[in-house]
This record gives sequence, C-alpha cells and structure tokens, in this order.
Amino acid sequence: MKILFIACYSPLINNSASIETLQYLNNLAKIKDNEVHLLTVNFPRESIYYDEYILGMLDKRVKLHIISGGKLFEKIMPKKSINSEEKKARNKYSNIKKLLRLAKRILGVPDMYLYWAYKASKYGKELMENEMFNVIFSMHEPPSSHICAYNIKKENKNVTWVTYWSDPWLKDSTREDVGFVRKKIEGYFEKNIISLSDKFVFVTEANRDDYILSYKIPKEKTYLITRGYDDKTYREIEKEDKPELIKENSVNIVYTGEIFSKLRDIKPFINALDKIKKKDIILYNKLNVLFFGNIDDNNIKEELKSIEVATVSNRIPYKDALGYMVKADILLLFGNKNSKQIPAKIYDYFGCSSYVLVILGDEDDPIITVVENLEKCSVILNNEEDIVNALIDLVNKVDSGIISEPIKEYEWENISKKLNKILST
Repeated sequence: MKILFIACYSPLINNSASIETLQYLNNLAKIKDNEVHLLTVNFPRESIYYDEYILGMLDKRVKLHIISGGKLFEKIMPKKSINSEEKKARNKYSNIKKLLRLAKRILGVPDMYLYWAYKASKYGKELMENEMFNVIFSMHEPPSSHICAYNIKKENKNVTWVTYWSDPWLKDSTREDVGFVRKKIEGYFEKNIISLSDKFVFVTEANRDDYILSYKIPKEKTYLITRGYDDKTYREIEKEDKPELIKENSVNIVYTGEIFSKLRDIKPFINALDKIKKKDIILYNKLNVLFFGNIDDNNIKEELKSIEVATVSNRIPYKDALGYMVKADILLLFGNKNSKQIPAKIYDYFGCSSYVLVILGDEDDPIITVVENLEKCSVILNNEEDIVNALIDLVNKVDSGIISEPIKEYEWENISKKLNKILST
C-alpha cells in the first residue's frame, strides 16, 4: 500500500502532535508492502520547535517531501537563543516584527500554514501523478493539513482519503472568540473537507458523535483510535541516569507540556501546595515539583515559581522530557475545560512506571473515559481540597514502594496496526 501522509506537524519539530506523527509513520513503514511518503512543512533549524533528535528517530524508509511555509512564516517563527550582537540587530526591526505578528493574526485563517497548504498541494498533485498512491491520510491539528489534502483529493477522487481529527475544529474552545467572519470562512473549509473525505478517524467518542450529528456523517465511515507510547524507547531510558532536576529522597512530581490558561487552570494546584505547606511541612519539603513547557499567563507562571518546592522550566527537547517522565514518581495531567479534546500527554504517561494525577478540566472532561477505573490514575476535580488529598494518597503509595506498571495496550505498535487496517480496507 502506497500512503501519502500529510501533516504540518512532523518529526522536524517537538510537540505532542509531531510525536504522534512520528510513531504512525515509523510503524506504518515497518509493515510489509507499505511505502510511506510524508508531505510536511519545513521548519527552520533555528526555530525553537526544531528538534534534531526527533527527526533522527524517523524510520529511513519514510520518504520526505518538505515544503517551505513561505517567507512570512519563517520570519514570524520564534527562534532559538541568539547572542547579544544579533539581539541588538534584531531589536532595530522591532516595529517590523510587530507588523508581522499582526499580519499573522489577520492572514492566519485557519492557521499560519494556509500558504503552505496551497503550495504543498500543488506539489502533491504532481507527486500523485508520479507515485500513484493508494490512499491519502491527513492529520488535524492544524487544519491546513486537511486543506492541503482536500486540494489534492479534488483532482484524485478515485483515491481513498482518510481524515484524522485529533481535536474539534470550529467547536474547539480555543476558537470560540475568533469572530463571525472567520467562523464563516473556517466553516466553509471544514464542510468541504468533510464532503470529500471517505473515512474519518477520531480520538474521542464525544468528538466523533458531535461530527456525526453536525455533518450527518454515516457512523460506519468513522473510527476511533487513541495515541500510544514507544515501549522500547521508555525501557532504554529507564537504564539511564536520572536527569539533573530529579532529586533523591524526594517525591518527584513532573508535568511536561503547555499550560494554556483558557484550557487549563493550575491555580487550584498552586493553592493546594500552599495548603500542604501550612498543614504538613515535612510532607511539603519532601515534594519536588517540576513543570516543563510554556505557560501563557505570566502572573500564574510567577506564582508557581514562587513555590519553594517547584521548579518552572521552558520547553525542553523531547528526549529530555521523556527522561523526566520516566524517572518521575508522580506525573501531573491537567484536563481541558469546556472542550472535547483529550491531552495527548496521557498516552505518553501510560508508558511510565509512575502514578498519574489527573486533574479534570470540568465535570464533562472527556478524559474520564480514558482514565477511569485505572489503578495507575488518581482522577479528581480541579479543587484545592481534592488535590491535597490526592497528593497525600499518592505520596504514601510512592513511599510504600508500590510501583505502577505501564499499560501495554497503548503501545504504538498496537495502535498503528489499527490505523493500517483502516487505511487498507
């Protein structure tokens, strides 16, 4: 089976979607008689998102087709640390950069990859003629992956197109305030994409049901697949030394990922740590709380930094993040409020021998369907008292030496076999 795999977020960069893409690509490429081509965005090496380690993990059998996102995209892209001389030079152009950011907000409909989508689809149409693919597979998020695939599918209607919907599009809570005009434009895109899709893959039952209801999609054309973890990589990391910030004789509590205040409220967690300090200083001093990733609310970030037992770090390379996850005693996961989205991080956590504290975004958080009744997971509402009690309980388990085993059913190899079956039938 020849597969044209279209994804803006690819193993060139470090985010949860790119890891998902990496694992699907690698495991599809391992299957006999499969030939996998990836059509993706070119992220500059100096971008903060570029991750050479993840790219090095990509199976060499995957054929890469990397297309530029355009000059505006490359100028707006956040860069890695630069020296003082370069900073001075760039500061001269601060007003230009502000204009570029404004242009991004105006032109970035539905996202900043739309220019890429049209340029890549032109390339993809020629590639289709040369390679004669059996199936096209495109991944949302972001939406431009689907827009690119849609343009290719329009001229290749005999080729099966499978669309992957990791999150809602129009109904995602982060897009509620985008305005009437933008909603109309994006609604037009989404409706057209759904009209040409042959099969639909979702990661949550709630999102699938919503799309079936909204667009009258026949249920037999829809499928459910979760994310997973790479067991081999995890077991190799277990043999390595502990990362620098992991402390002996402490209970190491780790969170790796982004904190978008609109989706994830960590204020009750901060207050819970303060309560523990007042209630049990010995327990408090035993904690070593590590946050890795961007926090978009500076006030919350500074408040978390002020906690004596907490360390707040910016985004770190994927391999380093895995090291902290694997060596942690307790892993933190904050669910999303007012959303049908499940944080993909939970599936990374399932591969670790750590307990997972799942703090729900709200009572309707869809992650409940994934984590309920799992001994590995302590699932609570996002309030101070529940967080305090859960932390005390989990620390007692860690102190007693009881290990929480990985959950084998979520290994990537097993998940990818399900996707391969969908693509091939």
